[in-house]
Amino acid sequence: MNKIFKKLAMLSLVAGAGMLASCDDFLTIYPTSSIVEEDFWKDKIDLQNAVMGCYTQIVSNGMLNKYIYWGEERSDNFERSTSVSSTSELANIMNANLLPTYSQFDWTPAYKAINYCNKVLSHGPEVVNSDESFSNSDWLPIRAEVTALRALCHFYLVRTFGEIPYATEDYNNDSQELRLAQSTQLEVLNNIIEDLEAVLPDAMTDYGNDTWNKGRITRKSIMCLLADVYLWRASYKQGNNTPFSKVTFESYYEGDRFGDRPEGYGSSAEADYQKCVEYCDKIIEEVIADRIYELNKSGMNVGGDELNIELEDLLEQTITKSKNATSSVSVSSSNGAYYSLFGNGNSDEALFELQVEGVSYSNSMITSLFWNIDKSTAGSFTGSNALFEGVETNPNNPDAKSVFTKTDYRRWESLRFTAVGQTEFNVGKFTAKNVSQSSSSTAQMLTDNTSTNYKATYTMRSTSNLDANWIVYRMSEIYLMKAEALTMLSEDEENLMNAFTYVREVFKRSNPYAYETTNKTAKEDSLNFASFNTQENMEKLIMAERQREFIGEGKRWYDLVRFAQRRGNTADMLDLLTRKYASNSKAIKAKLINMQSLFSPVYNEDIKNNNLLYQNGVWAINKSTSQTDNL
Repeated sequence: MNKIFKKLAMLSLVAGAGMLASCDDFLTIYPTSSIVEEDFWKDKIDLQNAVMGCYTQIVSNGMLNKYIYWGEERSDNFERSTSVSSTSELANIMNANLLPTYSQFDWTPAYKAINYCNKVLSHGPEVVNSDESFSNSDWLPIRAEVTALRALCHFYLVRTFGEIPYATEDYNNDSQELRLAQSTQLEVLNNIIEDLEAVLPDAMTDYGNDTWNKGRITRKSIMCLLADVYLWRASYKQGNNTPFSKVTFESYYEGDRFGDRPEGYGSSAEADYQKCVEYCDKIIEEVIADRIYELNKSGMNVGGDELNIELEDLLEQTITKSKNATSSVSVSSSNGAYYSLFGNGNSDEALFELQVEGVSYSNSMITSLFWNIDKSTAGSFTGSNALFEGVETNPNNPDAKSVFTKTDYRRWESLRFTAVGQTEFNVGKFTAKNVSQSSSSTAQMLTDNTSTNYKATYTMRSTSNLDANWIVYRMSEIYLMKAEALTMLSEDEENLMNAFTYVREVFKRSNPYAYETTNKTAKEDSLNFASFNTQENMEKLIMAERQREFIGEGKRWYDLVRFAQRRGNTADMLDLLTRKYASNSKAIKAKLINMQSLFSPVYNEDIKNNNLLYQNGVWAINKSTSQTDNL
């Protein structure tokens, strides 16, 4: 752990900082000469460059691959491709064989980003005192921005490892080695919420251009993060979860300092779910207000009539309507939801996405994990065959085995279907610049990819076009977070119907044919509330819709863990996870029977360098065996 927190020379920070050359390339890297840190924090330009250094670290390849490994690798979305060795780290982790020696559990990049943020927070007040043109009112929005970036890093870490050091001080030289013990999961969540609530009133609302409003922290993006953290904390509380306890090799621990520790809840799970709903509502209200303002400003609201913005208007649309027709026309590369969200980026729907400009700084890690550009073959990950090979004929089965139904465009957008009977499903999300139907005259279902009218075509990214932004939050997630919190708050039918409304909007966007009057089976193809009018079934629908909507976006494993934490056990979650395992589902369930097994082990090298750290008891084993040998 010392390599994270020991001397982090300002040279490395500024080398990745950029010089704020323009509003559209604020992450561009420019080499700089050596800068002595003590002489650096003199004016607002120094501070602004340091802030950009925080973003550069958070979007570095060292972080981008963590978002995928930590958020997807252990989930039911993916398998290893045939190009990956069956004895590799990836293969073992996918089979629930986790060793603390695996480099994927090295959290160095995240703590490096946190330390950059802490540097800015530590030195910002100095700039207020030294630069007469930079006031405290100028500093407060920056403080809010960097505090939120630090909180985001801690949130990734706590969801992955469970109990982590919560770092709020910066360290610069060899004599200052950060040695922090872990905080419990609840303590970390409490700290994140407290930090975010404190700076929210000072956060920036408008940077003056779309790139910065999508790519930098704003008040809306802080509210997104708060809604997410409240949802996680509510689930932790609802399941009466406790800090990590001794599971194996008691001698590994010193005394009982890492045994069961009771934690008092500052508020009930219900209060946290309600806070999630409140923040989602505030985001929706602000986005609607922004949309109305832009329409009035652009002159599109002829006559100045009062505008009625619907929920569907806040989502990018998959199809467009002909001006004088009742039927839909198919998606085109210029206006489809996929292209707007994942091809072009910074869509109207986006709330916060990490900017990847693709030239001096490119998203090569995503396209090597999801797609091998040089060889035009699968990357390390391919879609789960068991879940994606088939389609459901009806979306109203709460216990469906396949993820998608026959009318869902996301099946074709998330994975590449190139031939009938294929056995390996290459990842399309992010790697394809655009996905469309061959025909321009129909918006019907995509069923077998052989029909001229229905065939999906892919415009793949190239080695010179690795500019896929990493989307952290967009409106569809706000809808689904609100639906999840509402569902947990009450089993009342009216409340569940409210939750269903938000899920339906997300489903409808990607299943336009299911809601067309020309579809003779529309009643069966569209979502029906009667199939999900219980709390249990509504929760299943939300989990299924989140899986469909966010495949490959680093969210599925965290969704499964949150689902398990609400129950305080892994049983129901493992029923979902093990759908992808053809032969060894019982072994997987045995390995993951303990709640702590859902969290990754701490990298051994970090524990060696910091004797205040302790290993997750499930993985506190010798270096050559797996957890299952000690069950």
